[in-house]
Order: sequence, then C-alpha cells, then structure tokens
Amino acid sequence: MIDIDAKVLSSEVLAEGLIRIILHAPEIAKDAKPGQFIQMLVPGEAHVLRRPISLMAMDAAAGTLTLAIQPKGKGTQLICSAKEGDTIRCLGPLGTGFDGNGAETIYFVGGGVGVAPVCGAMDGFATETSHAFFGFRTKNHVYGMTQAPCAVTAVSDDGSIGEKALVTKPLMEAIEAKRPDLIMACGPTPMLRAVQKIAGELNIPCQLSLEERMGCGIGACLGCNVKVNLEDGSWTYKRVCKDGPVFDSKEVEF
Repeated sequence: MIDIDAKVLSSEVLAEGLIRIILHAPEIAKDAKPGQFIQMLVPGEAHVLRRPISLMAMDAAAGTLTLAIQPKGKGTQLICSAKEGDTIRCLGPLGTGFDGNGAETIYFVGGGVGVAPVCGAMDGFATETSHAFFGFRTKNHVYGMTQAPCAVTAVSDDGSIGEKALVTKPLMEAIEAKRPDLIMACGPTPMLRAVQKIAGELNIPCQLSLEERMGCGIGACLGCNVKVNLEDGSWTYKRVCKDGPVFDSKEVEF
C-alpha cells in the first residue's frame, strides 16, 4: 500500500453514465491484484473523505491502472472532471482480491458498474473454458466486452442487447451444460444474492465482491462493516475494505 500522486493519462466516456480514467501509477500497479481497489482523494478542500474505486485493469509493465467511474455524487463528479496531465492522490492497492485457486473453468458474473472489477478478474484468471455473463440496463450501458479473454454473454433490462432477462438466466443455462470450478461475481446486491443462492444450492465455490460505503479504506474507521457467517453457525462483522471486498459466498449474510 502506497500513497502517491497518480498522473491522468486519459479520461473519456466509456458507456452511458460511466467514465474511464487511465492513471499512470507504477508503484500501485506493480502490486495490484484483480478485485482490489484504490482510494482517490477528491480534488478540492471541501471533500475530506476519499472515494473507493475498483480496478478494472492493471498493467504492471506499463505502470497503469484503468478505472470505470460513475460520476454520481459531487466527489466522483470532481474526479471524473480530471483532464489528461492532471494528478490525483491515490492510496492503494487496497483490500483482498479474487483468487483463482487454480480453477480451470471459471464463470464470471457482472452487473452494471460491477462489470469493471469482473473484467480485472477475467484478465487475471480466464481460461479457454471460462465464460462471462454481463447484465446491463440497455445497449448504451454496455462496456467491457471487446477484447475479452473469454466468451461473454450479455443480457439487458430492455432486450436492446442480448436477451431481455436477468443475468442469472444464461448463467444457469451454462451451468446445466458445463459445471464450473468457480464463480466470481460483482454487481448489485439482488444479483449477488441470486448468484449466492445458485452457488449454494449446487455446491459451487463462489467469490463475491461487495460494494459498501467506505471512510478510510484501510479498516480503521469500521464504517463498512458487513455481517458474515461463521463455520460454527454464529456470525460476526467483517470490514469490506480490509477483509474484502471479495468474500467467499458462504460467508456473506445479505
């Protein structure tokens, strides 16, 4: 983990409501793993807390990090307004990422902005027999499908790309045809809950990347606690920023 001034190499529209920013941050990129994130300092003195941003891609050789950011609030709007040549203070890499565990066939599941960290997982762990399943609102929200390292099936809420269906539909069809060794997923909570249910019922190992509001990003403030199950049947709290954001699906209590 290191705190540096990262240089903005490019900032452009990636899809509707989504900005892609590429940073030159070699000190972070060399240690970054799929599923991890960085904490970005919002330009201007009025915003004290940094914003947690997942890594869509990392290139240790080039020293770059690729981010997909929704400019929803004032903080992310200011970050997304950065221009080429600007610098943004970044802390990272942070959190616990995905782990391929030597799996031969992995099914990747992403929804909305959650597709971004799944793209990083695909780059790190996809094989010839792997498959990705992405869910988008409309065709205008599509990203992450070009030059993917494995086959990708996309569905949408309105049927403007792929089938009009939930992403779990093609996922289940694929599982019935070929059972994967592992599932990796990130997206809206209802989607993660559905993936967790499928994996649990079929006893398929599954890793879920959770999203939660964070303050410090390093486990000190306890602002991102989530309830998790323990093996003895009891439960406790864990920190999404430090213990996650990636958890074994059997742990997560939605």
